[in-house]
Amino acid sequence: MQRIIVLVGLILMCTQCSSNDGSSDDAVEVTVPVVTPTDETDDDGTTDEDNALDTEAFSFEPNLVIENSFNTGGCIPGPCDTDDENLDDIFESGQPDDEYFYSSNNGTILNLKCQLEKGRRTEFKQSSEGPLTTPSRMEFEAVYLDIPTEGITIAQVHNRGGSSNKPFFRLELHNDELETVVRRDPEVSSSDTEFDKDFYSFVNGANYNAEPLKIIIEKGNGVVHLIVAQGGQTLIDDTYSPEVGTNWIEDNGIANGYYLKAGIYNPAANHTEAIELQYSMFHFTSEDEN
Repeated sequence: MQRIIVLVGLILMCTQCSSNDGSSDDAVEVTVPVVTPTDETDDDGTTDEDNALDTEAFSFEPNLVIENSFNTGGCIPGPCDTDDENLDDIFESGQPDDEYFYSSNNGTILNLKCQLEKGRRTEFKQSSEGPLTTPSRMEFEAVYLDIPTEGITIAQVHNRGGSSNKPFFRLELHNDELETVVRRDPEVSSSDTEFDKDFYSFVNGANYNAEPLKIIIEKGNGVVHLIVAQGGQTLIDDTYSPEVGTNWIEDNGIANGYYLKAGIYNPAANHTEAIELQYSMFHFTSEDEN
């Protein structure tokens, strides 16, 4: 079993920006789920206090959902419909306990899992959206299990504006490399558009089990910023911006429809791996208000 430890931290690049429509995007108050432990004992001998999530390690604003492919009927092999669940409901008890999303290790770990055959994703998804000038960030630490050779997507700056509904930026994880992917055209199929792709080797080749990855990704100031380091060496430190003249910028709906995703997405038509990740920390903040 391959194990990859990834630390993703997103640093806010601007504290106050303006939307494309000229309105002010004032900072919004961060809402952290409050877990109220009880003394009830579970079947495994632990109490709710044992399993309650550490709110210093896990904090979410309300505009975040879990997108998963578990409730897909007889969808084989896919693609499959997905369901969105509001994190406010999931964290009401402080103990996520679903096939695709559950806590373990006395509430210190959050696990996301992909189905075999029927499912292709389990991801944290920002339900609000805004321009690239408005800051949003996800900061998390994770271990990824059973990654297929073809790779999976672990973080995205997606878009749901206009006729786009496609990712602008993706960070992919393969058995032997990292890959960044930027889509040139937001409105055409993958077979018709071009992609800017860059590949990065891990320290000591593919020996990424020996050294964790530290990653920073965010949107703000009109760009996506990514930093990846391993073993004290910086693998990636770059910004990614849409091409001038494309509908990423020119189309008002698309230009104001960016949002963040993080988790596991397997693009393969047939799945043979029980892909799973384990978060030991996850923080999400955003100034998007749409």
